[in-house]
Amino acid sequence: MFHKIPLFKILKGKLLSIGELQDLLLMELSKSFDFILHGGTAVWRVYGGKRFSYDIDVYHNNPEDLADYFYSTKIFKVLKSKITSSKVLYLKIGNNAIIELEASPAPKDIETIEANFWLVDGSSMVVVTLTPESLLKEKVKAFINRRSAKDLYDIFYLIDLCDKNKVGEDLDKLSPFLNSEPKDFPGLQDLILVGKPPSFETIVRRIKKDAIS
Repeated sequence: MFHKIPLFKILKGKLLSIGELQDLLLMELSKSFDFILHGGTAVWRVYGGKRFSYDIDVYHNNPEDLADYFYSTKIFKVLKSKITSSKVLYLKIGNNAIIELEASPAPKDIETIEANFWLVDGSSMVVVTLTPESLLKEKVKAFINRRSAKDLYDIFYLIDLCDKNKVGEDLDKLSPFLNSEPKDFPGLQDLILVGKPPSFETIVRRIKKDAIS
């Protein structure tokens, strides 16, 4: 069990409202759709990461169906909806809080498992999500594309959960991008729920330890 302390004892105010809305959204989705949870919220809620994640990312082969569902239900208020030419859905939902859902068709090269998603009240629900290795590979691509501190932290956290033989080459791809810390790195401390974030130097050492160069 990754979350030994119920999240309602850690989250306060706005973050608590966001967490509860995330729970409601995923519980409702689970009633009608098969989807794959990925991204930062999977790292946090499934694998016990300490970084708060605002958005929910899922893979679903017909994102338009999700958009239609949220417009038809009275449980959520849809504030904004957009579907790109590549069938990626961006949905902003508001109740007492505001969260964003991104849904896109699933890539072919991912590995999935069933795992517990830990809810704010301390209970859990089973979801289909990515393996730690697939999540790490996803986060490596994300960091290379946008150089965000949150992706770098998630990589740092996931390394110890991965089969090192499966991710060494992916970690090596980060080397050209680790000469200086991301511009948003100072803000990482505001997203860490327990303790303090590792320093940039600590993260770099950890990545290089298992990179295959």
